[in-house]
Amino acid sequence: MSRFLRIMLFIYSMFISIASVMLLYALIDDGIFADILGPLSSMATNPGTRNIYLIVVLLVFISSIVCIYLIINSSRVYKTKLRKTEIGSVDIGADAIESIALNSAKSAQAGIKSAKARVTSAKNGAIKVRISAVLYSNVEIPASMSKVQEKVKKDIERYTGIVVESVFLKVSRVEPLVARVEGR
Repeated sequence: MSRFLRIMLFIYSMFISIASVMLLYALIDDGIFADILGPLSSMATNPGTRNIYLIVVLLVFISSIVCIYLIINSSRVYKTKLRKTEIGSVDIGADAIESIALNSAKSAQAGIKSAKARVTSAKNGAIKVRISAVLYSNVEIPASMSKVQEKVKKDIERYTGIVVESVFLKVSRVEPLVARVEGR
């Protein structure tokens, strides 16, 4: 789904959720919308149609919340088909790809203390990998991080067969090395 379409759906979902909250508020204080929403106000106050009104408004509200959630998480890769054979297919989950990325980043010997990875889909069945890392203070950041990017890309492509379009690495923090003092 394109970024523009996701933004438009998000704006639409926000509008629908705000409108449904306002309509729910009309159930509490029916006088506030009497001039603007006369027919809906009469539906909300009529005992015969009040339950139908409540159900419809709640369904609209719940569907808008679900839509917002799906839009926010739509770019997340949940599974990627690797190969289809006569027996079946091999699907690799996003968590597995993220684990491969983290293991590759940490094994690159680049001074990474901790890291988090996120995999999103890209064009033509490729993926994008985003890694947020905490480094030790004795690391040459540009050289070490380019080494990590190359290793992550190479390992994911080797172990899964999925093309990696880009590896975005963000250094979120640099922490000092703590000297260990051993007792006698």
